[in-house]
Amino acid sequence: MANINYQFPATVWTSITSNPYLYACIAIFLLLLYRISPFHPLYGIPGPILFQISELPMMFFTLQGTHHIVVRELHQKYGQALRIGPNTVSFTSLPAITKIYGSSQALDKTSAYDLHLIKGEGLFFIKDKASHIPRRRIWNRSFSKEALEQYQHPITSQVKNLVYWLVKRTKMNGSVDLVKILPQYAYDSTNSVFFSGTAFHPSLLDSDDKDEIVNEASGQFGAFGCFSHAQPLFHIIKYLPGISTFFKFEALATEAARHRLEKGSTMRDGISYWLEGEEDQPTLAHKDLPIESETLLIGASETIGATCTFLFYFLLTNEKWLVALREELDHIFPDGSFHGTFGILDELPFLNAIIQETLRLGIPMPGLPRLVPKGGITINGLHVPGGTCVSVPVWTHHTDETYFPNPYEFDPERWIEGGKFKAGRGTILAFGTGPFNCVGSKLAYLQLRTLVVLLLLHLDFTLVEGFDPAKFWGGIRNRRATTFLEPLCIKASPRKI
Repeated sequence: MANINYQFPATVWTSITSNPYLYACIAIFLLLLYRISPFHPLYGIPGPILFQISELPMMFFTLQGTHHIVVRELHQKYGQALRIGPNTVSFTSLPAITKIYGSSQALDKTSAYDLHLIKGEGLFFIKDKASHIPRRRIWNRSFSKEALEQYQHPITSQVKNLVYWLVKRTKMNGSVDLVKILPQYAYDSTNSVFFSGTAFHPSLLDSDDKDEIVNEASGQFGAFGCFSHAQPLFHIIKYLPGISTFFKFEALATEAARHRLEKGSTMRDGISYWLEGEEDQPTLAHKDLPIESETLLIGASETIGATCTFLFYFLLTNEKWLVALREELDHIFPDGSFHGTFGILDELPFLNAIIQETLRLGIPMPGLPRLVPKGGITINGLHVPGGTCVSVPVWTHHTDETYFPNPYEFDPERWIEGGKFKAGRGTILAFGTGPFNCVGSKLAYLQLRTLVVLLLLHLDFTLVEGFDPAKFWGGIRNRRATTFLEPLCIKASPRKI
């Protein structure tokens, strides 16, 4: 019998290697095949096939604003360890939180934090703990007890301005949308304490945000969330025609920093603590002021603004807690005038329980990505190889029945001593935990507490007729920036006691 030649036809091989498109398609196919093969280091960790082979599904759901919902549903299906990307694993459990974020060996940040435009090195974008510590010390000075005491007066002034505009816009328009006006307060409040209220642009409350600064902040933060799943794409798309939001907020932050340096300050503001220190204390280089200003202003208008909106949504749709809180405030401030400090506000049980429950249920955040070091680590009893991106999804944890019974019920009692809470306050991740946690959380609490106290002491609120809580809740999206598709319209009037 004649020998049969099974050699691969040279013409076929030549056609493959000479056609770059075909060559690329084969290479991509083999890469995708490898990602679900037993040879991949994450093989065996459960998750949908499409998620295992590509970052595109997570990018799609982030763009859609439903990332937090999808990840929670997938964890319910697949368990505490979930592969949500070719090199990404999501974990749930308190030990996972400690291992990834909370211990002295907390993991460094991933390359997702390279997604910024302004030159310089900002605290939020510093990825390793060694570099983060000295910058964190500079920020810590601006949130000391001394600093917070000085911030109380300008924050109170901004809330009083909000009271004025809530009543005025109600009279002018018949109602006012809290989705729009509360982020304006958050921005003005932070501007007043960190930039001495210097008018490098008008008050957002006074101008009704005519330049749409709040939208720019939301767009910038949202872009960070979306493109963290496709980082090379970010550095291409940011230069396309019409993609202006990146550069608008960059210009705003740079101008804020320049104006503050040129005009100086008549008060001890937050920037003062950055730029001035004792002989043995580090100070902030002027070149890094713009990017730190960007971090601060985005956090103010987006994060605090959204939290304020959630808080009043919960209060206005849960009359029991609104009444209980009013009674607590009327007892502490019987003449209706606010004369407290942040120390007094910190001790009001109903006020703080309502804020904590808002942070739990009203912040639909995904996980904060961290990088597993060389050699790997063990999480939830599972060995995770070095170079893997890991996280604990905030929304999934905050709605975990193991720690929060009836997780979708707004129930501040779980935060009151003797109530229903089971796991300890450290399990709230709205401000993160560990060495990379939010440095501005103390200021955020002060802004939230002052806002709630003054508004409830001075105003009566009613939801507009026909408001549908279910429709409002169904219109919430999160791309790391929270977006409300539905308005939260109320009528505000001076309180009748």
